Amino acid sequence: MSYGTGVLLLSAIGGYWVLERAAAHKGHLKRVGQWLGAAIIVISLVGVACRVWCAATYPTGVAGKRGFCPFPRQSSAAPSVTP
Repeated sequence: MSYGTGVLLLSAIGGYWVLERAAAHKGHLKRVGQWLGAAIIVISLVGVACRVWCAATYPTGVAGKRGFCPFPRQSSAAPSVTP
């Protein structure tokens, strides 16, 4: 999880950089840069929030990895034997 979250946080930093660079321009380029930078930041932070929510909501799956596992867990009781 940390790898994907780290990339999303780095992209939020990139969005801030785009905002900073857009401030130095004038007119239409400034507006486009502001919109693009804001969109990058918002999308990145929403992605981080989704990854954190997913990690907190779903139980640990196979091999300790987090995520949804479609297979039911094995019960500790002995299986019933039918003739």
